[in-house]
Amino acid sequence: MPPESPSGVIEEYPEADRSWVQTFLVSIAWNDLSNEQCRNELRNQLAAVHDSGTGADELFGDPWKYGVQRAQAMLTPQQRANAELTVQTGTALLTVVGMLAGLICVGFGLWIGFRDGWANYSWHYWQLAALAGGVGIAASAHLWWFYRLKGRFEASWLIGISGCLASIAAAIGIAVLGGEGHLPVPNWLAPLLGAAAALGSWFLPFTRDEEKPSTGTAEALDPSLWFDEVARLLRGRYGMNAKEAREALAAARQHSSDLGAAGNSVDMLEEFGSPSTFAIGLAVNTESALKRRWLLRRLLPLAVAFVYGISLIPELLEAGISGWNIFIAIAFMVFIGISLYQLRRADRADYVQAKLAERRAHAQALQEGRDE
Repeated sequence: MPPESPSGVIEEYPEADRSWVQTFLVSIAWNDLSNEQCRNELRNQLAAVHDSGTGADELFGDPWKYGVQRAQAMLTPQQRANAELTVQTGTALLTVVGMLAGLICVGFGLWIGFRDGWANYSWHYWQLAALAGGVGIAASAHLWWFYRLKGRFEASWLIGISGCLASIAAAIGIAVLGGEGHLPVPNWLAPLLGAAAALGSWFLPFTRDEEKPSTGTAEALDPSLWFDEVARLLRGRYGMNAKEAREALAAARQHSSDLGAAGNSVDMLEEFGSPSTFAIGLAVNTESALKRRWLLRRLLPLAVAFVYGISLIPELLEAGISGWNIFIAIAFMVFIGISLYQLRRADRADYVQAKLAERRAHAQALQEGRDE
């Protein structure tokens, strides 16, 4: 039997409270609680309403604010850690890349079809080489970044470098073998292939790479393993460099060493909590790491524009003045201008302070839960 939907519990509330609980459900679901957590929380609040004999609005107050408070209290350390990742698995990341590549093919396919005619053959092998190389390098670079965030540094370099090299080799092979010839693909077929690639990316048999939760036995028995795991999380998930991670862990290492010197057996999980929980507590001191990541994210579009501009600008100058070339040049300059505008120091300060406030909220909620 499939698990009960959280929305099904709403029908068990008194009719006067259903509007309140609908907003409350949206609030806790919006703040990353799972369906099971939402369902259990709705039942807990329903029991409180029945026991008190008063309405939910009078008992709990504003449903959205109360939902935020309850979600903060119920999020697990792993859920708080996952909040740092915009994509939770490599599967989801590759799906997004595949969809974007397919949509790019659809857009250019429609444009070429209207421009040159649907029955003509306008696509060259070098264009297929550029697409294969570009998509492969983009996917490899994103996987490198993703696995680095997960703290899997060796896997990130292996996948990133090997993926980029394979993509470049494939692009060179296609360009050399095809030469200047046209692909045997009529213009009407190109957007259909792009749409098929975008839709098909949802069904490709990628292996999911979600991490299995650790039992914590090794970390509890061996302090060095516990500290290594925390350092891995600080460097990957929160962007500290090796020196910053060592400095952040110095006090905890000294405390553990003092306990061991006094003849006490140190249970790291009992003394400090799990590595993930302890790393969340230290993440409130990551201002320098946040500034570095902000800068990298802002410089990446400029780097892409620079590489693209090397080939674009000479072509525009050679082709002469036309309406299309003027439009491309203006769009390119607008993109450069927006990217430069986003390098403002005020924008960086807003980003850093918002992320630090979010991390402080997570750390405080975990500490309050541990103290209870």
